[in-house]
Amino acid sequence: MSENGQSVVNVPANRQPVTQPERESVIKFAPRVAPQGYIQIAPQIFVPDFAAGGSHTASNDCITTMNETLDLEETGFFFFFKDSYTTNGKRVSTANTVSAVKTKKMRMELVRSPGLVEISSSGKRKIVWYFAKNLNNIQNYPDFLRSLEPALSDRLKNHVQEHPIKFSLKLEATYNRPNVLNSSENRAFLTSAKEIFMGTKIGTIVEKSFMTLLAEEEAYVSRGSGFTLQSIDGLLLAVYKYTPISGSSYIQLPKSIIDKRAIINPKNTDQQCFKWAILAKHVVEQNKWRVNENYFEHEDKYIFNGISFPTPLSDISKFEKNNQNVSVNVYGLEKRLQPPKKYPSYEVFPLKVVDDEKRDHFDLLLVTDGDNTHYTHISNFSRLLRS
Repeated sequence: MSENGQSVVNVPANRQPVTQPERESVIKFAPRVAPQGYIQIAPQIFVPDFAAGGSHTASNDCITTMNETLDLEETGFFFFFKDSYTTNGKRVSTANTVSAVKTKKMRMELVRSPGLVEISSSGKRKIVWYFAKNLNNIQNYPDFLRSLEPALSDRLKNHVQEHPIKFSLKLEATYNRPNVLNSSENRAFLTSAKEIFMGTKIGTIVEKSFMTLLAEEEAYVSRGSGFTLQSIDGLLLAVYKYTPISGSSYIQLPKSIIDKRAIINPKNTDQQCFKWAILAKHVVEQNKWRVNENYFEHEDKYIFNGISFPTPLSDISKFEKNNQNVSVNVYGLEKRLQPPKKYPSYEVFPLKVVDDEKRDHFDLLLVTDGDNTHYTHISNFSRLLRS
């Protein structure tokens, strides 16, 4: 993962336009109505509508219900942490949509005890969410983050004892225009996902993540939006299992994914599937699925020096550095069996996500089959997410 900081919800005025195809709002893929007697605390996450207890974990009944109702098939974990999307070359905030505001409110109401409270987890605890509410109404960002540093470090230490992890932070706040009624708006400051292994200096990586959040907030204020801080609301933490992987040779996609017509899957016979997934964006001939001259003629468009084939995720940051106007998101695909349904469904989840999508942006899907892995090109993101 690149060490570049993540962008805040609003885009700097000097950002270059994105020329990728228009991406539809992800909000439309979220559930429309919560089941009767339940509340929604995050996209696709419903819990019983009752007060939380005083422990640092939601009640067993609550966690069980959240585990049963959590469905990331359409939205993906990444949208839980992404408060904007790109359309017509502009970054659009989703933090203040009706759905997002309601979701944040429910999360705030659910957590009533100090520290990082577990609010949900996915099947087999592959992803675990925590939220620390600003119960003491601390009005200074450094003080608020410092108060959470011991609890955050402990959470990460406990998880990494089981397996390597990635974690992301989302600092939530409310801003308003002084002396203007009903001007309150949500703001969120994000970090990129950071890997942690046994032996990683967790204190150092937590400190760097806090510095990223503070830098993002400072950049937002420096743009002179006219908004001032009303309240620091809380810190959202996501921890998910991390298995370092790299793309190698061709893998056939599941039929249900092929039928979405959202993926270009170049049929390569070498170990350079990352390169072909990148170049697929420029292949205009009808047969985009076979690597031949229609791909070779585009090889000089990008600098691939310094990256390995097969290509590990860690090498993609080198590719981005060598190609200054390029950014790359990578997503994984997980099979989910849901008896009594006859066929499995597939969950899209993030492996590497940037918030600052540059002029020449790519979304790739990394699929696996046993020990083999393979990069493909996402040509239509919204189609991929549809059920």
